[in-house]
Amino acid sequence: MAEDRVVYRGVPMIASWPARIAQAQREPFYRLNGSLVRRVPYGEEQTDWDAANRACHDCRVLRGELHVPGCDVEECPACGGQVFMCECSFDEDDEGRAFEPAEQST
Repeated sequence: MAEDRVVYRGVPMIASWPARIAQAQREPFYRLNGSLVRRVPYGEEQTDWDAANRACHDCRVLRGELHVPGCDVEECPACGGQVFMCECSFDEDDEGRAFEPAEQST
């Protein structure tokens, strides 16, 4: 059975995706070796993904937004590779998350 689809901010996507985009914006850091490192927003990567003209082809975020976890476009802030396949070992919490919410970083 096909998942329901919506148009969110002019971009078609599966219905559950807008909530995942919103959650990704609340997690601007990775934890790496005990330090916080700022995630790379869409459009600020070393590779030109044409962010000025279109949403991310994988996770559908707009320019300046943080990618949804697991997106194949997200650039690693430590090594510059793609996060989903780089060898950087981000610190994970007890639930396996390497992201740090903004409110806990101050």
